[in-house]
Amino acid sequence: MSGKEPEMSVVAVIKHKDDHLASVTAALAACGAEDLVSKGMRALVKPNLHGGDGTTSPEMMEAACRWAFERGAAEVLLGDGPFWGMKDHDGYFRRKGVFQAAEHTGARVVVLDHEPFRLFRPCSPHLPQEIGITELAFACDMVINLPLMKTHFNTLVTLGMKNLKGCIRPQDKRAFHEMELNRALVELNRLFKPHVTLMDAVTAFEGRGPSAATPVDLGLALASRDVVRLDAVACFLMGIEPGEVRMLKLAAETGLGEIRMGRIQTVGESPQAHQRRFERPFDALRKRHPTLQVLNDGSCSGCDMNFFSALQQCEKAQKPLRVSAVVLGRATPPSSDALLIGHCTRPHWPGRQHVPGCPPREAEIAKSLASES
Repeated sequence: MSGKEPEMSVVAVIKHKDDHLASVTAALAACGAEDLVSKGMRALVKPNLHGGDGTTSPEMMEAACRWAFERGAAEVLLGDGPFWGMKDHDGYFRRKGVFQAAEHTGARVVVLDHEPFRLFRPCSPHLPQEIGITELAFACDMVINLPLMKTHFNTLVTLGMKNLKGCIRPQDKRAFHEMELNRALVELNRLFKPHVTLMDAVTAFEGRGPSAATPVDLGLALASRDVVRLDAVACFLMGIEPGEVRMLKLAAETGLGEIRMGRIQTVGESPQAHQRRFERPFDALRKRHPTLQVLNDGSCSGCDMNFFSALQQCEKAQKPLRVSAVVLGRATPPSSDALLIGHCTRPHWPGRQHVPGCPPREAEIAKSLASES
């Protein structure tokens, strides 16, 4: 679906100056994406709508849709398949400004979880035996991958490559976390490539991402037709060595893309001029809760997000924690008094405090985490 590859996949780094459409237009022109959309085409804009405040901004969604329409697109679809356990998609999309962006531009909102999927049997030990990718990714003439720059507890960062996880079936999202998540994401990016990736780094997020992160005023828009190179440059801007991110390291080792900054051509702003050190997820957690142990090997986004949102609720209410360890996913409890969250921890439930659910509700987790004041 990626069409003809450009001779050189450059990464555009554009300084944002209040006008989102101008930033998007400059970034997409600089990376050679102007020729990807023409009159009568159908385009899919796929933002990142996962987690707390850290989602692609409505302004960036609106600008991406408007950019496609201005170049002759007959129809623009705007949507995502959010995290595992999502119940009220329409309500969530409305809170995140998706309908607002669509109403302002004439785009049509789509919930990818509710659309047909094209099934693949990739015969890879790193993917489920069968995986479904939204049919819209193939039915549309152009796909704009629209991630947000932020940190993530499971993968250190969540950028362009990981944003494609929103295009697969809900059950496949869960299966990814039961496998080696980083390698599964690499293989997904091998199966399916967007035409261009446009990254929202106007307000990025650091710390306890994706659901309880802290905003960073970075003031940039990034774009490339090569998602691996784009993610490598984004990591550099975040003060993270690209090879430190397992997903990117595996992408390079398996020939999916280039992550060495010395071999990546950038245009626009100098990445060195805008680099800063983003706070890592577990550093932020230890700073706030130095004695709390969190083990989340194999946990899914639903449990992780609801746990960290619940933890944030406890902090805002100034309620002291009554647990010293929290276990999610397939991790082994370090002690008998650890709090176990979600159905995946069920083998360890006997004799231990636990919060059932797939995923459990934030309120139930918060109730188990904190002492009543």
